[in-house]
Amino acid sequence: MTRDEFDEHVLRIQLDGYTVLPGLLTSDECEQARKELDGLSEKNVWLGNLFNKARVFERVYQISSLLEVIRYFLGQDAVLSGVYGSILHSGTGGGGLHSDGSITGPNRLDSLAPADKNLRITSHVLGFNVIFCISDFTKTNGATRVVPGSYKYQALSIPPSPIYGERIVEAERGSTLIFNINTWHGASENSTDEARYALFTPWRRQWLRSESELSRIVEPKVLDRAGEEGKRVFGLSALSPYLDLSQWDRENGCPKSEWSHLQRG
Repeated sequence: MTRDEFDEHVLRIQLDGYTVLPGLLTSDECEQARKELDGLSEKNVWLGNLFNKARVFERVYQISSLLEVIRYFLGQDAVLSGVYGSILHSGTGGGGLHSDGSITGPNRLDSLAPADKNLRITSHVLGFNVIFCISDFTKTNGATRVVPGSYKYQALSIPPSPIYGERIVEAERGSTLIFNINTWHGASENSTDEARYALFTPWRRQWLRSESELSRIVEPKVLDRAGEEGKRVFGLSALSPYLDLSQWDRENGCPKSEWSHLQRG
């Protein structure tokens, strides 16, 4: 990615709340990812935490140009919040729009204070949803719909769809759609005869609660392959101290025997 291209993507996110980064995955990687998703789906395996389930899914946090954009807005210690697969079959999709962060993030209803007056934080980017297009995203196969600029709208309530300015984001296979979690979005209807494949990879600021504590979920071999970057990506660097120094056995790198019940797996 050239500096001019980077600046253009940054401006699009600042103005519209989203951008498309083309060609981040190769055709072979997309085909491999599709086969892996089909295989997992046929076995009724949950399409979550995919970094533990096939090497190809580790690519989603290894692409330097993508990380550059994410960290420009979320900081150098931005944390991956999950890796999910999406298979949208013929005749499914559509419906209303939503924004992210309502389960564990800043838009969680139980976390809103009366003083907030049902207004969400829009002054800063708190997180991104990053969608890898394993299939072409078209107007007819269930591509993501967005409302440009909606991330600036402070009220939590979302008007019923269709909303003025709503658009379907078309993108070629291997591209990545990245958008502010406050952006109103949703899947469009897949009216084709083929399934639409994608990977959803949300990112959060280091100090914001993630969807899952990936630092305790990621397999050791996956973390090893991620190298030093993995400590940031999977949130190990974000963990707060959970023991007093008097409880810690420095020599063995674990809680002292009388505090062994506090050992983290």
